[in-house]
Amino acid sequence: MNAARQAEAVADPLQRCLKYPDPPTLDWPKATIAAYCQYQFDPAVTPKDVQRLIQSGHAAELDKRLSKVMDEQLSQPGAQGKLDRTYNLDFKNGSEEFRALMDSWKRQSPTSPFALAASGTAYVQMAQQARGSNSASKTSHDSFQSMGQLLELARADLDRAVALQPKLTAAYGAMITAATLGSDKAYASSAAERGLAVDPSNYGIYARLVWMAQPKWGGEIEDMQRLIASAQRQADKNPLMKLLVSQASGGEEYVESCDCSPADVVKIYRQVFAEGATVNMLMSAGWGAKKQNLSVLSVIYRSEVLRFAPDQMAQREGRAYDLPTMGQPEWAIEEGNALVAIAPQDENAFDVRGYAYQSTGNFVRAVDDYQEALRLNPSDAWTLSTLGNLYIRSAHDWDKGWSMADRLIQLHPDDPQGWLLRATIQKGQPRDGLDQTISDFVARFGNDPSQQGAVAQMRAMRSP
Repeated sequence: MNAARQAEAVADPLQRCLKYPDPPTLDWPKATIAAYCQYQFDPAVTPKDVQRLIQSGHAAELDKRLSKVMDEQLSQPGAQGKLDRTYNLDFKNGSEEFRALMDSWKRQSPTSPFALAASGTAYVQMAQQARGSNSASKTSHDSFQSMGQLLELARADLDRAVALQPKLTAAYGAMITAATLGSDKAYASSAAERGLAVDPSNYGIYARLVWMAQPKWGGEIEDMQRLIASAQRQADKNPLMKLLVSQASGGEEYVESCDCSPADVVKIYRQVFAEGATVNMLMSAGWGAKKQNLSVLSVIYRSEVLRFAPDQMAQREGRAYDLPTMGQPEWAIEEGNALVAIAPQDENAFDVRGYAYQSTGNFVRAVDDYQEALRLNPSDAWTLSTLGNLYIRSAHDWDKGWSMADRLIQLHPDDPQGWLLRATIQKGQPRDGLDQTISDFVARFGNDPSQQGAVAQMRAMRSP
């Protein structure tokens, strides 16, 4: 953790990634990790240069530079993925401002395959944003319709790009992503076949195919394993292929939702992640470890996520909650300060900092942060419960604790924490009504197998 904290102080993202420690006891292949750091942070043409060249009317110069990068990717050792990563880093942008920039480029260079591929990549990202991250059952018809319209625009640009320049592998990768969103396996297979014919060791294409083949998207583990084995035959040409090995047991769902014994947890850590892993796999492992209350592993996995994707705020917030238990309370406060500065309207940032202050015994600052979090999100159950318990256990302010309990029960009657908080106050102050609270609680939660511990806790409070 000290080494990770030191690395995270490095300003340059690429150097920060390269200096970051590997997970304890694992010896990740240096060539693979260096290549992944480059893939995540090292575009051949920077986003600022893209904007400057287009806005100054020099789109032809941008086309020329990207053409050179494409030729280098296909001919020079060590340049694998150079164009693909540039497209991922520069053009995977779904904002309206970026849409206007892409349209300007196409007007300047109407027959440029590079402009069309970039525009198509941006449309795919817009479609992803329109779709959102909810399950299909929780996604509105309007969202699907908007996604479909954007995918049509994306496919039109991408198809024309590869018709003009069949060697433009970044376009094939975007096609596969579009096919995933649109559930069009035929389109994905066609794009992959054409792309790998041009560049058999293309990591971006293989990574997307493996991701699509996961069981959680309706795929088969056997298909994943076949693709991963095929990719490994190209690992001598492209070390990034080794990252795919971590998915051979079933991908993200295997590490996130595994009904694991301690031996399984060790196996996942030492075998699944032996040669590195993609950001998505590390994220899933972090969630899985947290669900099993394995704070040490959760911090390790989430730190590695932040090594390769420091903009993952949910992962950063999740890790910060566990830093105090890892003997890093000062770092937790530092992270809380940084998160509040980055996202001052995010209640979770204030919860993170409040929890860090609470872990150091600074209850005044903790209460201030929890109150600010509630101002931003007055119905958040975790904050209401945490602040209520802080009021009664540290400040012995029974009235404020009672107010938190009332709000919790009113807003979240099926959350046991409000009832437990009310009973704790009735027992500890004491106040009238404890037996009625216990009866109400048992009537509501007594038949829920997951709440039997809370039911026993409630019954133990009953007056003699």
